[in-house]
Amino acid sequence: MAFGTGDDRGGARRPRRWDRAVVIGGGYAGLLAARVLSETFARVTILERDRLRPGGGPRDGVPQAHHPHGMLAHGGQLLEALFPGLRGELAALKAPVFDFGTSYRTLLPTGWAPRTPLGIPLQSFSRPTLEDRLRRRVSALPGVHTLDGFHADGLIIDRGTNQARAVTGRRLSQRPSADSLTIEADLIVDATGHASRLPRWLEKADFPRPEQLVVDARLTYTSRLYRIPETGQRHDWLASVEAPYPPGVPRGGGILTVDGGRWIVCLIAAAGDLPPTDEAGFKEFAATLRNPDLAACVAEGTPLSRAHRYTHAGNRWTLFHKVSPWPDGLIALGDSVCTFNPVYGQGMTVAAAEATLLRSMVRQCATAGDPAGLAQRFQRRCARIVRVPWTLATGVDPAGRACRPSMVHRIARWYVLNLLAVLPDDPAVYRRFARVQHMLGSPAGLVHPAVLLRLLRAAPRKDALRPLPGPVLGPLPGGPLSGPLSGPLPGPLPGE
Repeated sequence: MAFGTGDDRGGARRPRRWDRAVVIGGGYAGLLAARVLSETFARVTILERDRLRPGGGPRDGVPQAHHPHGMLAHGGQLLEALFPGLRGELAALKAPVFDFGTSYRTLLPTGWAPRTPLGIPLQSFSRPTLEDRLRRRVSALPGVHTLDGFHADGLIIDRGTNQARAVTGRRLSQRPSADSLTIEADLIVDATGHASRLPRWLEKADFPRPEQLVVDARLTYTSRLYRIPETGQRHDWLASVEAPYPPGVPRGGGILTVDGGRWIVCLIAAAGDLPPTDEAGFKEFAATLRNPDLAACVAEGTPLSRAHRYTHAGNRWTLFHKVSPWPDGLIALGDSVCTFNPVYGQGMTVAAAEATLLRSMVRQCATAGDPAGLAQRFQRRCARIVRVPWTLATGVDPAGRACRPSMVHRIARWYVLNLLAVLPDDPAVYRRFARVQHMLGSPAGLVHPAVLLRLLRAAPRKDALRPLPGPVLGPLPGGPLSGPLSGPLPGPLPGE
């Protein structure tokens, strides 16, 4: 594709070619980026460090693939728009589709969430299965090529024109090669995830190193895959969750029904407590949870894998949108920009929203014939997508904060803690909460006058803004918590 703009040399404006795109990272976010770029670019090359095995399966570069991934309802809508028929394709693999209100059982620290139809459709699947289906579709697109076993080690950026020109790296094999390859591109997308080295590459090219915001949730996950028994107890749910709320509820977990007639059981611990990876310890930990479904399913199911532990559960936002100048022709999205604590289930939905934004902006450039400034505009609008889920994920969690919370932060915590107290007994408020949780409605819906009035009537005004006391563990399965609350908003189980 040739645009009608280019370098202004001697008054003559040369058409600028924009035919080749390179996506660094062939995981979920990279596949979405390649999908949208294939509509405009003649050639899209995906650079993936891992060797891709036929038939998929967890990759070494995605350790979180062994754990549950929750796709929020809004993310499901965006994914279906990018890949029409995907939901049906996954359903044919026995990935269940269900209503969040009736088949997603949630134990809040204040009691069980209402079980009522909400009209919020979800689909649950394993990360490897989703990636395999997406990769098959993206690989079949005209002009899309994948170079696996490729280690990207830097960028070539022309400081004269402020333009990212190429990716450098090398092929990985049994015999390491020192031969460096240069892959030229008109647009480069970093979708390498939480291990992205883009900040270092920018600094090496004499650009400002981007600031990072970090709120470490200090949670650890241990997950195991089970075969669902064909006979025995029939459960009235397809997902059952108890989110940890340290210090009052330092442990949690969840179980998700996924494709192939399997469960993924995930145990979660806070503040240095490690969910065991041995079989006996795994069972004992599950038995300590207030939600009885986890221990029951661990006893019923047939193990299909060993237990895998994951410790990278912090929230980190790299503020690329504040870097100025920003190299034209360079874009970052997905976990390269922002990683969320997996308990919120926001990561995959945010990546889908960013890919959808990229699709729209590239189309606009193609129509206007001017790609100049696209990259910086994208990063700034990408920050708008991240801002709300970041605020929800970190605004109530004091973990990782060295300073005393501000009055605004303390009021927000008061609000959410009292909201949690109301949710088990108020289906109408829970409906509003669920829509915000799944990014289907604005957070403004939670400060509707009807909600505020309900909270004020139920609020323990006297102690609302006082510092929370020490940990108190609540009663055994079924009863509400009698101690203090803190920690994250309840949400779908781990979603990267």
